[in-house]
Amino acid sequence: MDLTWGATLTRFLSLSAGRVGKSFLSVGRVQSPTLALLVGREKEIQSFKPKKYFEVEVELENGVVARHEHGRFETYEEAQKILNSLDSVAKLLDLKSIVKKERPPIPFNTTEFLRAATSIGFSASSAMSIAENLYTNGYISYPRTDNTVYPASLNLKSVLKFLSKTEFREYVKQLLGDTLKPTRGKKETTDHPPIYPSSPASREELSGKEWKIYELVVRRFLATLYPPCVVECKQAIFESGGEVLKAYGTTLIDIGWRAVYTYSKISENPLPNMGVGDEFTILSSKIVEGETKPPPRFTQGSLIKLMEKLGIGTKSTRHEIIGKLYERAYVHGNPIKPTKLSFSVIETLEKYAPSITKPDMTRRLEEDMEKISRGDAIPDEVLDESRGMLSEVLKTLSMEREGISEHLRNGVMEDSVVGICRECGSKLVIRKSKKGGRFIGCTGYPECTFSLPLPRSGRIYVLDKVCEKHGIHHLRIYTKGRKPWDLGCPECGYEKWKSENC
Repeated sequence: MDLTWGATLTRFLSLSAGRVGKSFLSVGRVQSPTLALLVGREKEIQSFKPKKYFEVEVELENGVVARHEHGRFETYEEAQKILNSLDSVAKLLDLKSIVKKERPPIPFNTTEFLRAATSIGFSASSAMSIAENLYTNGYISYPRTDNTVYPASLNLKSVLKFLSKTEFREYVKQLLGDTLKPTRGKKETTDHPPIYPSSPASREELSGKEWKIYELVVRRFLATLYPPCVVECKQAIFESGGEVLKAYGTTLIDIGWRAVYTYSKISENPLPNMGVGDEFTILSSKIVEGETKPPPRFTQGSLIKLMEKLGIGTKSTRHEIIGKLYERAYVHGNPIKPTKLSFSVIETLEKYAPSITKPDMTRRLEEDMEKISRGDAIPDEVLDESRGMLSEVLKTLSMEREGISEHLRNGVMEDSVVGICRECGSKLVIRKSKKGGRFIGCTGYPECTFSLPLPRSGRIYVLDKVCEKHGIHHLRIYTKGRKPWDLGCPECGYEKWKSENC
């Protein structure tokens, strides 16, 4: 089903855009709504208009930093009025305290595992590939699972026993002899258990990346068996000149599961001992200016979580879909930023065949396929429904082929534009030579022959940053298996090379 959708739509859009061979435009039943999420978020960021705000902040003689209870003021004048009202001292009116217990994390299913792995520097596809190798070699359980509840058949103490002979022994000691009460997630299935370590391993027998993934699985497993992390949260309420100021503090009482799951830190900010009625000299007071921020770009982890929520893809395919978006040059970086090409593709689909970009259709088909696996639906009926949907989409696209072709070709061109030629005013674009090399050339050719060399290998992305001297966008080179290389301004780089070699 997916092959039919992908091959049919990819062929149509690629031919419409004049992109054939290795440069084809990839479209898919799951890929396109995923890309639409990224483009939609990028449009939110681009249209976001930051607003300034102002907060009143004071520092007391005992080291406490407090802010006015109102929080953010829209104008500087409002904040200044409050600042002028303050006395030289602040009196403690109330001191509230609450003890909070932070529950340990739930067991790893595929989504939670990939979110955690991407947060420590892995791509989703790389993390899954390594996890599958570890599973094949018997180090961890099957990594493709929806389950977040350990089954009764899993002998947790047996796992702890072999872990007690590894470098994690000190963490295991805290659990031996106790009644184990693992955390439970909301998803309980019977296909496979959550991901857990299935045999001991050492740093010496695994590669560096394999060890990091194995260690992540072990630490998560142990964390699910640990007690809660306990913190005391305090709120101090002061009065000065008729205005109310508030300060907050956090004190760690019991580190609990955070002792073993060390991938996130808890920041302590304890308040000093104080009594209601105490007065403190205000050492300094000021207005803190800030600016509202746009919504953040998706990370691979947060995108996988949203895909799961919207029913886009499955536990086994989401990381592959994200990997394809990178391979097809639709996105780059992490957090993920879509390219101009992806804008062109999604805007075209949203205009002429919007159903392809919505989660609803792909979710419905995913649900139908799930019904087939349970024996609740007839395969031929689901396939007929899928073919009918695809036929309608293709019919709509075919009627608008001319408009689609123009829109896509313009988008493809814009994705390769790096600046304006200062010799003739035409656009400078990334081009390929007959010998397979790449260069920056002027669209005014042959009248204008301005050009700049580019590296032969790696995928090139045009960044937003523009060289102040030459007016050319900075470039970034991505090569598989290596860290991205910021080439910067290609003309600055060429001038430097000439000065050193000529």
